Amino acid sequence: MKKIVSLIVCFALALCAFTACSGGKEEEKTADGYAKQLYLYNWSEYMSQEVLDLFEQEYGIKVVETTFESNDEMLAKLMAGNNGMYDIAVPSNFYIQAMIENGLVEEIDWNNVPNIENIDPDFRNMEFDPDEKYTVPYMGTVACWVANTDRLSSLGVKADSYSDLTNDKLKGEILISDDTQGNISQGLMACGFDGTSQDYDQIQKAKEWLLNLNSNVKAYALPADVRDSMIRNEAAVAYMYSGNIVQAMEENDKIRLALNNEKISLSMDTFVILKGTKHKTEAELFLNFLLRPEISAKLIEQFPYVCFNKAAVDYLPENLANSPLVVLTDDLKNRIYMYNTFDGDGITYGIEAMTEVKTARG
Repeated sequence: MKKIVSLIVCFALALCAFTACSGGKEEEKTADGYAKQLYLYNWSEYMSQEVLDLFEQEYGIKVVETTFESNDEMLAKLMAGNNGMYDIAVPSNFYIQAMIENGLVEEIDWNNVPNIENIDPDFRNMEFDPDEKYTVPYMGTVACWVANTDRLSSLGVKADSYSDLTNDKLKGEILISDDTQGNISQGLMACGFDGTSQDYDQIQKAKEWLLNLNSNVKAYALPADVRDSMIRNEAAVAYMYSGNIVQAMEENDKIRLALNNEKISLSMDTFVILKGTKHKTEAELFLNFLLRPEISAKLIEQFPYVCFNKAAVDYLPENLANSPLVVLTDDLKNRIYMYNTFDGDGITYGIEAMTEVKTARG
């Protein structure tokens, strides 16, 4: 983690020249004394304009959204100096520790966010924020294997375990969403190791397993491309992300979850209030608003990722409420593993290993 942060600091220093400080102009207030604007730093295409409009209609506060494309980009910009530019950010769970260590986040006053009680207890007091001081769960993504039951049947194979994936009958039948850490984790678990291991020797063994799998892999591809190919019945098995799986299952009723006794990875996106905010009251008001069950359901309906708001389930459309990848079943919860930090050396080992795996494909 220290090496990652060091690299990001270098990038952050380069960004400093482009980071503008907010002026001393006094802000306009609503009739209730709230600031009229709140500044959200979020992933692109990850917030409903309808929800923002509803918040503004109720409180008179306009949420001004700026977007980023990666956690690294987000962290670098904040480390360059937020200076009150943003009030709320949406980091993934494995960046929370770095943000806390670097003094980038404020503690949340839960008296102002009572709707936190709507969050499923299984997703509170998580390892990355064990005392629940800094984070509000937003949505999550599960990465797991799926199979096209018709293609499996026609090939005379099954997809119940990692060993099944190496069956010669699956040559050219496997699609994998291209994600270095996720792909290495699959090799690690196939070899019987912890999927979050950063150990060099274990990663080398994972690489060998993935090299052996190469003849069965049709492609390492963008997640959306994997989704579309599975919808079109172009592969028997795929490693995919839950949002894409939900969409694919709605379009193709032959797609089912596979490797159902294996672990699955979960990443959580969270809201944090940023250090130096001038709008902490408004930020907490907004977070409490987002945690209303009917509001959370609107967000999940637009972005069908993992729902952590147990009270929102009753407001979801039936297809989402019954989806095990939106409202996680107890079985899936019990199979979850999570990355909460990344070691710089481990990331390097993974990148080198996956480069070798892909190069060997020609």
